[in-house]
Amino acid sequence: MPQAAFDASGSRVLAVDLAAGQLDPLMRTPPLACVFARFQQVTAAFLAQVAPDIVVAPLFGPDFDVLDLAELLAASGFGGRLLALTMPLPRPEAVRAEVRGHVAGLSFDLVLLPGSEKG
Repeated sequence: MPQAAFDASGSRVLAVDLAAGQLDPLMRTPPLACVFARFQQVTAAFLAQVAPDIVVAPLFGPDFDVLDLAELLAASGFGGRLLALTMPLPRPEAVRAEVRGHVAGLSFDLVLLPGSEKG
């Protein structure tokens, strides 16, 4: 089952293709800093400058999916957590396994969007 919220205490959060209104209800604790960016802005140089501990993005963005983002993060040496926002899924464990298997060593989990029914 996807988690309903995450702990951002003391973390630098990068929100990809999200707005503050989408992210705020998901954080149990406020982050140290939060940067909002479009997927196209996320490059190795950008990640080095922002130095996020947590990257949060939709499972399916307007022009990317979480696998695209996971590959980019892995290629850039990202060592933090990647969280994908999603509506309830029939088999969330399959999605977790696919992403984790696609990018070995990546800390990945799903976060249930607020207002969505729990499966």
